[in-house]
Amino acid sequence: MEIISKVSGALTSLGASVLIPIFIFIICMVFGAKLKKSLMTGLTFGAAYIGLNLVINLMITTVNPMVTALADNLGVKKDILDVGWAVGSAVAYSTKCGVLIILVSLGVNILMLATKTTKTLNVDIWNFWNHAFTASVVYIVTGNLIIGLAAGAVHAAFCLVMADRTAERVQKFYKIPGVSIPQGWVVTSIPIINGVNWVLDRIPIIKDIEWDEKHIQEKWGIFGSPLVLGTTLGLILGCVAGYWKDIPTLLNSAISIGAVMMIIPKFIALFMESLTVVSDAAKKFMDKHFKGREFYVGLDSAILIGHPVTVASAIILIPIVLVVAMILPGNRVLPFGDLASLAYFVALVPCLSKGNLFRSIISGIVIMSIVLLICSSFGASMTTMAVDAGYSLPKGAVDITALSAGNWLTWIFYKIAGIFA
Repeated sequence: MEIISKVSGALTSLGASVLIPIFIFIICMVFGAKLKKSLMTGLTFGAAYIGLNLVINLMITTVNPMVTALADNLGVKKDILDVGWAVGSAVAYSTKCGVLIILVSLGVNILMLATKTTKTLNVDIWNFWNHAFTASVVYIVTGNLIIGLAAGAVHAAFCLVMADRTAERVQKFYKIPGVSIPQGWVVTSIPIINGVNWVLDRIPIIKDIEWDEKHIQEKWGIFGSPLVLGTTLGLILGCVAGYWKDIPTLLNSAISIGAVMMIIPKFIALFMESLTVVSDAAKKFMDKHFKGREFYVGLDSAILIGHPVTVASAIILIPIVLVVAMILPGNRVLPFGDLASLAYFVALVPCLSKGNLFRSIISGIVIMSIVLLICSSFGASMTTMAVDAGYSLPKGAVDITALSAGNWLTWIFYKIAGIFA
């Protein structure tokens, strides 16, 4: 058990920017690509991943002060503080279940590939923390390591199945070949998005609203370009946050958000370049050894958030989610740490809603309402994990949570575990 724990911990310590390129390199080599091409593909993917995260961090550091100002202006006061996915992932991996979940999730993936119950090879190892959070919550409630790991394994299997079901739409919409998205939280948004679309399709007038990228660019003129749209949204958000009192800060923040919307697609193009090599090598390998069996590379949802509709809806949702947190019955959570990362919560909405900005906003409101209630229901669970891991609670916070951990699948396991504990 100690050896397994050390191996799992070593993999986690590498970080996604190192771990995923290594896996991409290995996959290329296994599929018969030459050493030079495999090395360049892995390094290109790593460079794109680092670049994308730099831009995302720019957006987060720009938006976070706005979030703080908005929360203060709106007077949103709650007793559970959202400390964000970074803390959530670290805490999830800190429990006895958490440190083992990487090997468990990899085992589930290998078993499902061998039994042809999935087409996805999930190389997004870092985001196994979502499975780890499920396992850790169940472990805390039951005190049983095996039951906790079993819950994490089921979460991993669910992610692979949902990734397969959306793979073709993801590849077609984002024009990224041979990939699927098994990221732990994003796949649980799929039933919610489909439910929202089902309802909207049955409402007269509302069902005909089409704010897709083409419509925005044609009807909104210069304001439809990602750079100008992002800058405009940044100006509006900044003014609502009170930045109109500090014009230099307002303009810097607005231009930074506009730059994010323009630059992200450039890094997505690098992902496409490297993944095309993987896809071609995999196809040749499968045609030769497995009679054309289809195969997907499972990646982080970060590769999806470069779409202009995704970024635009995320920015628009920031003040809306704060208002929702203030008025939603039963909510105890103050959104903060993950509020600047709302693009991840709506990453699949454009794909499943034909790139419709209006539907992305509506789906985002429903998604975040559910997330807030789930995190409220978890109560002190994450606080318990954090204290055990040696994490110091923010001053004034009774409990902590992470919005990115608030998925309904984990909540179902949590409730079932509570019944039989």
